[in-house]
Amino acid sequence: MKKLADYRILFILVATLIFVIQTAFSQIPEITWEKDFKINSSHYFSDVLELPGGNFILLGAKEMPGERNFDIWLLECNSLGDTLKTKVFENPGNDIPMRIIANGEDGLVVVLMNSSENTGLMARLIALDSAFTELWSTVTKQQSALMRTDVTVDQSGQIWWLNTFAGEGGKPVVSLWKLDSQGNKTAEFNIENGTTSGGYAIRTLQDGTLGISFQVQPASGKATVQILRIDTDGKKLWKTTLPQSEKILTPQCLCCSPDNAMLVGGWAGLCYNPDAPEEEQIWDYDYLLSKLDATGKVLWTQNYNREGSEKGTAIAVLPDGNIMAAGKCETSFTGTIGPWLLMVDKNGKMVKDTVFKFRFVHDQAARIICTSDGGLLMVGPGFVETDRHLVGWVKKLNPVL
Repeated sequence: MKKLADYRILFILVATLIFVIQTAFSQIPEITWEKDFKINSSHYFSDVLELPGGNFILLGAKEMPGERNFDIWLLECNSLGDTLKTKVFENPGNDIPMRIIANGEDGLVVVLMNSSENTGLMARLIALDSAFTELWSTVTKQQSALMRTDVTVDQSGQIWWLNTFAGEGGKPVVSLWKLDSQGNKTAEFNIENGTTSGGYAIRTLQDGTLGISFQVQPASGKATVQILRIDTDGKKLWKTTLPQSEKILTPQCLCCSPDNAMLVGGWAGLCYNPDAPEEEQIWDYDYLLSKLDATGKVLWTQNYNREGSEKGTAIAVLPDGNIMAAGKCETSFTGTIGPWLLMVDKNGKMVKDTVFKFRFVHDQAARIICTSDGGLLMVGPGFVETDRHLVGWVKKLNPVL
């Protein structure tokens, strides 16, 4: 009888431990601190980078007087959110920030889209030092066919710049430039997919290879997502296309996990009245998230849905392989709209989610990163096409237990 009682006690202890662990992970981390920047002009943040010492650099844009265009805005803050330095980069036209990454020990690289009546839509890359002093910059000088540009630096310090140009007859051409540390182009690769395609994101993976995500439009059926893995000579290692569905699949973000796998996030959209004029079409979106292993095999694909229309914009993978996926609830039957944060386990099961208070219609999370203290930092709203006053924000979240 004593042994039976001991087994029962052991069973209860194990069950309690499992319950505690599951309960801990099922809670969205609390906010450590958050910042709204009380300035009169419209402004937003698109990306964030943590420095080795624990400070953060926010990449955003601020509306300037006169023609009411936006200029790139950089802001460095400490781990408590206190502003240390800030700088606005004045430039003709309208600048739309996309990505900021580290370049060596003290350098930074920023990529952005610039739109003006004289040049149209073009991508620009700027190299900076730690004092936000511009070292050099380069412009594609080719019209962009997509409001996207992205950049990464490989393990040897080479810069890889992804763009989609307007080619002959208006057909998009996905182009990948390889630059040295001084901005000199050393190679250029036009990525042919055999279909109409657009390049969305590029990342340096843990083994030093590169991952790239695209939206591709096959000869028939709906557009879908394609992921390409290449080495640092530009050689294709593998290419995987997600199966088509009744919905249009659009990638937005790309991330790698501790097991050298890749996660791609975005949205799956369905139009209920495709024959209507574009401005009258009614769309429903779900958060799209897919995981591929190191060989390109699709491990799982999930569509996450609340009670309205949702989109995915950013992913952060925790050290244990579980996922924090950010985006927005754009519409809701219950009025619950705003930046959306999901906790997803490594197998794609959504564990918990929350919708943060919105500051304007279409408010969203633009980027989320894991931080050195075990927590997370999220910024928004990124570039949003609206005539409303944009308000940039930052949220620092506690470590995930």
